Amino acid sequence: MSKRVRMLEGSSIASDIVKQVLDIASGRKRVLVSLDSNHTHEHVLAELKAYSPLVTKGSYLVVFDTVVDDMPKTFFPDRPWGPGNNPKTAVREFLRATDRFEVDRELEGKLLLTVAPDGYLKCLKD
Repeated sequence: MSKRVRMLEGSSIASDIVKQVLDIASGRKRVLVSLDSNHTHEHVLAELKAYSPLVTKGSYLVVFDTVVDDMPKTFFPDRPWGPGNNPKTAVREFLRATDRFEVDRELEGKLLLTVAPDGYLKCLKD
């Protein structure tokens, strides 16, 4: 795996980091994107917009910790995210604006436990 992993330090939505990732992924036949950083709505939505073009048909854009929306607000007293402001709310907004992705309910149904309900987004077309 070490040949397939490259560490980039910086904010996942910083233009220089996005450009580096786009350059690395350019020309790849199959690209899967996993998002798991700052969990605020605005940050995740910015990640979705920046990285979704990389995902290839039949692959996935996985947004972790969408479960935050289903948890009590008291679980995150020292965090800027919580119910109403989290990865799942960003996914919902993103899906309203695109027809390239849909929540893969079949895949989600096979999981016994997940921190990413509604977060397994299957790419339907390039």
